Amino acid sequence: MSELRPFALVRDGDQWVRSAFDRTFLEYQSGIVELAWTTKTLASDTPATTPGAGLAFDNQCRLYHSVPGAGAVERVRWAARDALAPSGGAAASVNLFASVVNAALGDFASGTAPSVLHNPRGVAVDENDRLFVAESGGNQVLVYDLWSERLLRRIPFAGERPTDLAAHGAFVWVVLAGTGRVVKITAGGGPDDVVLPAGCTNPSRIAVSLDGTMAVLCDAAEGAAQTWILDHTGKARETIAEPFATDIEWESSSVLVIARRPGADFIRLRVGQPARELVGPLRARGYDGLGIVRTPERVPDASGHECHCGGTCGCDGGSFRIGYWTANGLRLAVPARLLYEREGRVTTYRLDSGAFQTQWGRVFLDACIPLGTSVRIRALALDETDDGATMPRTPPASLERVTILRPDLSPPMPPLASTPKDDVVEGRIHERESGRELPWTQPGSDDSFRTYEGWLDAPPGRYLWLTLELRGNTQSSPRIKCIRAEHPAHDYLRRLPKLFSRDEREASFLRRYLAMFEGFLGEAEARGVDRDVLLTPRTAPDEVLPWLASFLGLVLDERWASAPRVGGRTADARRDIIELAAWLFRFRGTVAGLKKFIELYVGVDVILLEHFRLRAGLSAMLGGSGASAASSMLGVGFRLGDSRSEPGMSASAADAHAHRFTVLIPASLTEDQLDVVRQILVVHRPAHTIFDICTVGAGMRLGRGLHVGLSSMVGATGGFATAQLGNSALGRGAIIGRPSGGSTIGASRLGTTARVR
Repeated sequence: MSELRPFALVRDGDQWVRSAFDRTFLEYQSGIVELAWTTKTLASDTPATTPGAGLAFDNQCRLYHSVPGAGAVERVRWAARDALAPSGGAAASVNLFASVVNAALGDFASGTAPSVLHNPRGVAVDENDRLFVAESGGNQVLVYDLWSERLLRRIPFAGERPTDLAAHGAFVWVVLAGTGRVVKITAGGGPDDVVLPAGCTNPSRIAVSLDGTMAVLCDAAEGAAQTWILDHTGKARETIAEPFATDIEWESSSVLVIARRPGADFIRLRVGQPARELVGPLRARGYDGLGIVRTPERVPDASGHECHCGGTCGCDGGSFRIGYWTANGLRLAVPARLLYEREGRVTTYRLDSGAFQTQWGRVFLDACIPLGTSVRIRALALDETDDGATMPRTPPASLERVTILRPDLSPPMPPLASTPKDDVVEGRIHERESGRELPWTQPGSDDSFRTYEGWLDAPPGRYLWLTLELRGNTQSSPRIKCIRAEHPAHDYLRRLPKLFSRDEREASFLRRYLAMFEGFLGEAEARGVDRDVLLTPRTAPDEVLPWLASFLGLVLDERWASAPRVGGRTADARRDIIELAAWLFRFRGTVAGLKKFIELYVGVDVILLEHFRLRAGLSAMLGGSGASAASSMLGVGFRLGDSRSEPGMSASAADAHAHRFTVLIPASLTEDQLDVVRQILVVHRPAHTIFDICTVGAGMRLGRGLHVGLSSMVGATGGFATAQLGNSALGRGAIIGRPSGGSTIGASRLGTTARVR
């Protein structure tokens, strides 16, 4: 028996791209190889109107659509409108600017604005639900408050013709087609110039990603249309030439969608990395060529997970659906059907075992092989390579641009003189019933990739090259994520009489036959050698965590596995709790112990407020007298009101304060998450105590119990939501009105950023 042997590895996109590809694609970001695909991409010769119209969603998922010909901006309830519904079944559009208060002189002005705008084009909505409209014919940008339904500001651009807008947070970028400028504004400030790189001279459309990356489309709807990708400072990262492009939008933080002429498919590209990768296009039937938009609807990944982190957890920030306008209203673009090649190959660079005359053993592939597809493998092993010609390193066709980091470190490709003359790849692989060969590492239940095993039937040699042949049926393709080539092979043949290995054919058969038994025994021993990982909470597999917790007398709540991801938190709460279980039991029932237990689950610092600290004499009161007033200290004991005048105050201080505490959690939790916190308190608090839980979702309570810096804090909002009649409880599930910024002394203008009531 032997432990798990070393192996040579090909895994990520930077390694795969150094190989040779033949009719195969590479997903550079995920490091996945698949058969090359094509689509019956719909082309169109229909001329496009430029600049186009505008589409934007607010925070309540309502759609705003500019109609340049009618001089209007329509609001559509997206969830209620069905473009495929029978006539009369769709929600009616509302023209926002049919009648609006003229804000030129504040609310003292009489009359209303014109009901028809002068060629409105781009629209955008900032994080505060302020609608920005590029009135191209009027050479101005209108800022409209969607909550108070009034015009806040007019931003004139004399002769510069604003055509498109893009919002990110509170900032809005404006394309001025008349002068070829881009400026940045807010609802109350700007414009500020954005420095464009040389060559970006005729901007037409603009889009900003979730992480603030800017894309500018120049010469829209023309043969020389070009998209510029800019960083936060305005420096050009790369340029993309796509003739007759009409609009651009970010599907995620790294995937850019380029719309073309009406009726043509949308092009998708993954940008912002060493390689620019072509992604499957989107089919957009009935597209009018006037604009596209990123909808609030997210696209789950292959496992069905939807990430709402905004890119903080290291993922792509979440993908969204792309919508476009048609004669029947808004529709969603759908992925076009891909037609895969029937056969393709990828040949790796040289893998080095470090020792001459190495007999290579098994090979393991992490792959997804659908029904009707297959993967076969061929190996070439040599001890020395001459200086002759080698196989050319051909890039995958899916990468429009690729930058190989440190190309001088790329191992050589196989020599042409040693490559097999026949064009047949017959090495077969089979799926492992026991999963990965690596000890204590198994894929998740929702992972479509499985581990396959094969034998490297090659003569001894230090260097190894692998050729993988992928076969499909045009509808689906095998996908390969990782290769592990084991070296050296087992030595069982040496332990048998020489009689069994004199003939090379018999020796090859026995070597492959005995690999099954040696592999099982070797992997079992490797699990035994690495059994210490089962006793470490950070490395133990998920399925053994309850077993590990039982050693400490801790019963795990499976809901801890889905702890709130507050502040970009990604760790499993169960592992944290097991690791600190001894400390938690030592301080069980204390303030420090309860605080730490809850903080491990919610991922943020919590405040545990004991009510005896609120008794008169221990907390200062504004307007009080005596020692209480003398000990007032803002941020520690400062309090508004007098406890002697509190309604419903018990005469007994013990009844009001003793054995009671409140847990304040500065995060918004769901009901299930609150149940977990309650369960922690019920089990681990002192049995004679009574507790309350307060989160930011409940808002601030004025009066009894409000202490600045102790039971309250100044920070982000607890979350305001629009009240829905028949589905809200006033004071609990609904809030009338909305928060708004106050006036700044010395920086406000009457009728623009301030009003007199």
